[in-house]
Amino acid sequence: MDCGGVFVKYVLFLFNILFVVCGILLIVFGSILVSHIQQVGSLAQTFEANSIPIAILVLGCVIFIISFLGCCGAIREETCCTLTYSVFMLVLFLAQVALIVLVWTQHTKFLNYMNQIVATIWKQHTTDPKVMDALQLTFDCCGQNGSTDYTFNLESIPNSCCGANAISCNMVEAMKKPGCAQAFTSFWDKSLNIVRYAGLGVAAVELVAFIFACCLANQVRNERRRANY
Repeated sequence: MDCGGVFVKYVLFLFNILFVVCGILLIVFGSILVSHIQQVGSLAQTFEANSIPIAILVLGCVIFIISFLGCCGAIREETCCTLTYSVFMLVLFLAQVALIVLVWTQHTKFLNYMNQIVATIWKQHTTDPKVMDALQLTFDCCGQNGSTDYTFNLESIPNSCCGANAISCNMVEAMKKPGCAQAFTSFWDKSLNIVRYAGLGVAAVELVAFIFACCLANQVRNERRRANY
């Protein structure tokens, strides 16, 4: 194999090492997003609320598996393995673009679902306070829009407004915490922005890896063809 082929081979291998890391990060990130939904109770177990986090988690798993295949194909110079990898990379690139478009176009709609979830949890906090407590502890917030939601309804402020280890919670401490609607949607707003821009970067690298994989497979096939003559 000439210098160009060797260069493509090792660049492709390094690309796939990067993809393995990206896949692991997406798995971790998707798991965190799903766990934040799980912690706020069964009301959040709707398709609309879980679709994007689960898509990120599944995409991370797929990237990890395909990247491992690409590493093996590049190092062993297997034409079939490399071509299979390039097809997977093209499909993965299209799926990544589709996910980015989904996040970009459904951003406001998704945040509205998050607001509805918080509003529903708040309405039921008098009969089922555990879900609201879990929300307040997870996002370090108090009430739907602030601690005054409790005082306005002549309710005592729960200890969860001041943290997991709080024995009691006074109004002064509770007023420092944002409302859960703001904290919850702010978390998702930042998370979706990470998915947007990180996804664009990963998609660009996937496209380059697809091109390099095709070049490497073609080079290896030509080398073996010349060796048979």
